[in-house]
Amino acid sequence: MRRFACLALVLAACTPEAETITLQRGVNTTLWLSWPSVSEMMSDPAILESYPDVRRDVTPAMYESLAAQGFDHIRMPIDPAPLLAFGQGERQDQLIDGIRIATQTALDAGLKVVVDLHPVPRGSDAGGVDRIVGEDWPDYVALVGRIAAMIDALPADRVALEILNEPPFDCGAVYGDAPPRWPAMQAEAHAAARAAAPRTTIVLTGACWGQANALASLDPALIPDDNVLWTFHSYEPFLFTHQGAGWSDAPQKYIWDLPYPPSAVTDEIAAEVVAAAVERMAAAEGEADVALIEKAVADYRALPETAVSYDVTRAVEWAEQHGIPRSRLYMGEFGALHTSGDRSLPREWFHAFLTDKRSAADDAGIPWAVLTYAGGMGIAPADDPERRLAPETCAALGLPCAE
Repeated sequence: MRRFACLALVLAACTPEAETITLQRGVNTTLWLSWPSVSEMMSDPAILESYPDVRRDVTPAMYESLAAQGFDHIRMPIDPAPLLAFGQGERQDQLIDGIRIATQTALDAGLKVVVDLHPVPRGSDAGGVDRIVGEDWPDYVALVGRIAAMIDALPADRVALEILNEPPFDCGAVYGDAPPRWPAMQAEAHAAARAAAPRTTIVLTGACWGQANALASLDPALIPDDNVLWTFHSYEPFLFTHQGAGWSDAPQKYIWDLPYPPSAVTDEIAAEVVAAAVERMAAAEGEADVALIEKAVADYRALPETAVSYDVTRAVEWAEQHGIPRSRLYMGEFGALHTSGDRSLPREWFHAFLTDKRSAADDAGIPWAVLTYAGGMGIAPADDPERRLAPETCAALGLPCAE
């Protein structure tokens, strides 16, 4: 992999005049509305007529509203599954042009854009994250290069490319002594992107779901390129942010009505939360692991108030160790599930969490993007045609629209 790192260094050195992107306050847009399978995408042309799906979900007026409320950028998740399924050729080129159109729409509204290649678990289907980091990696690296070439024609100070969202592996290397795979793989993808896009800022990450600890396990000298952002995601305290999430594991998927901050959980509240979670787990699985649920709630209550800012602190320590400016860090995701089906948590808990997480990043001088624009973790009401934020949400995110 040495040749890729050397190529990146040469290309970066050849373009010192390029303007690099600077970010402050952002929001993640949607990935899919209906979550089609790859076979459904391939068999129904209508699904991909407006690819990426954000073109169906977010209007120019909504982008203008985001800019007016104080956001300077969006992080735009893009599912690469259909591009990989079609392979190189005219159909893939059409989809890549769709990414360009979606990006330009946000640019026209005055927003900067992080184009985030964001695969999801799809089992054995092409384009699923497990296959991407496995047998399909060479095809994916080639795709990264083609997307980067398109982005390089856009303003370098307004568009960045994130080459892979939350690599889901290498936790054994981050937290143990297993040999890491991701650093060399990331260097290869970075080199493909840099060769195709000499001016574009490239967003890099650690493995193990993009955790701050995973970022801190990297040696940035492996990619000697100053025109990069180093991203991490922050969902701590996890039991609060992912309570009731059907895609998560037990016990958090069965827990609901757990307040934030942890110090707000009284003995009475803890007992009620545990009892309800035991009932849900028993109904879903036939029996409940009472001890597991009780321990999770007890551990949450024992967290210090600083737990919410741990990831920011860890990332800053790593950056300072390696001489990386804090402005080149990027908290690309943070948020909390507050609505699940017909259930909703008190908004004041959600706003308190947003305030604490956002303040930690602001105090450290780190740009951020909240997850997400709409939905169960959304910051904006879906019934508003322009999805304008409530004053309380603006205040939690430190946005001028609250004034």
